[in-house]
Amino acid sequence: MTAGRLAELLPGSDVPRSAGPGRLPTPLEQRHELGDELGVRLLLKREDLIDDLGCGHKVRKLGYVAAAAVAQGATALVTGGSLPSSQCVAVAAAAERLGLRSHLVYSGDEQVKPDRPLGSYLLALLFDSTVSWHERTSWTRMDELLEAAAEAERERGERPYVVPPGISTWPGLLGSVDLGLELAEQLAALPEGASDIHVVAAAGSGSTCLGLSLAARLLGLRWKVHGMCIGGTAEGIEARIAELREEAVELLGAPALRESPVQVHGESLGAGYDRPSPEDLETMRRAVVRHGLLLDPNYMVKTFRGLRSLIGSGAVREGDRVVLVHTGGSLGLFGDAPALRGWYQDRMGAHLAAPAAADTPAPNTPAPNTPAPNTGQAPRTPPGRPGPEDRPVAQNRQERLS
Repeated sequence: MTAGRLAELLPGSDVPRSAGPGRLPTPLEQRHELGDELGVRLLLKREDLIDDLGCGHKVRKLGYVAAAAVAQGATALVTGGSLPSSQCVAVAAAAERLGLRSHLVYSGDEQVKPDRPLGSYLLALLFDSTVSWHERTSWTRMDELLEAAAEAERERGERPYVVPPGISTWPGLLGSVDLGLELAEQLAALPEGASDIHVVAAAGSGSTCLGLSLAARLLGLRWKVHGMCIGGTAEGIEARIAELREEAVELLGAPALRESPVQVHGESLGAGYDRPSPEDLETMRRAVVRHGLLLDPNYMVKTFRGLRSLIGSGAVREGDRVVLVHTGGSLGLFGDAPALRGWYQDRMGAHLAAPAAADTPAPNTPAPNTPAPNTGQAPRTPPGRPGPEDRPVAQNRQERLS
């Protein structure tokens, strides 16, 4: 979407522009093999392919927020998250591109500073951002911690701009409206058209789902937008969506946008954010093996399992058209959460060094870079050959529509 497109839909509104990069439009794929498995006609909206750093839909949202920060004369961007946070990476990258400082705040109920950088945390540290750590600190204190970081930047003489988790505040919501308008245009090019469809996405703050619903309302499309809880309660997310909707109505001067419903579901939340269950991690594994899809254990695995729940309950019926929005965050597969470490060890322990001796060579182990002796024997076949249920489906029918 351009600011011009939204201005056409809302004449007289003051619509800010985006300063974001990214490869747009992101692809819409017809995933026959995955749809056949689920019993629906499935399309996959690939927001995960918008950039090369695994930040996904956050890039689209941040484009509007970064433009607002620059317009207000900010010299530093401040944001926060947990170790798997792709938002911290997106903000650090945007600050670097715009010539601003970045200050990243890491916190969370079970978060501790790791002994080595992995996944998104590794990328974030490559940007030489200022980093503040608050180990084992309740996520509910994040607003307070971000303000403390912003004050520290003011004391340095900087003019900070705080980017809250989820990039949910105005004008970040416009990035999700942008996504919805783009998706509608791609759907309209298909024989079935752009209406009468379920749209399923992750719901942290709920802003992505609200943006999709706002786009459908602007275009007069019959979409059922489903938000799958990835943290917090369904009631809390619904309340936050109501606040964001009212803010958008006032800023855009469009009372009709109050009729933009989002159905929030908490069935797949499990133990909460950054606490994947064994079932979550098995879903993550099977998505890679059977479908070549990277679904991170915090956002996309819970969203995918939530879609399964909707189908199982009858909220989404067999044969319905469904768009699953892949919002990104795939580097979460390579993170260092306690649940991930334990699962890796349980499932792959035969191929890993014992944790206590990971950095200590075993007796008679050649030194690094020492060639193995040539015994004249063929290499042994590793154990654990995958069974039939782990082999890719016979026909991985995937059609990129746009």
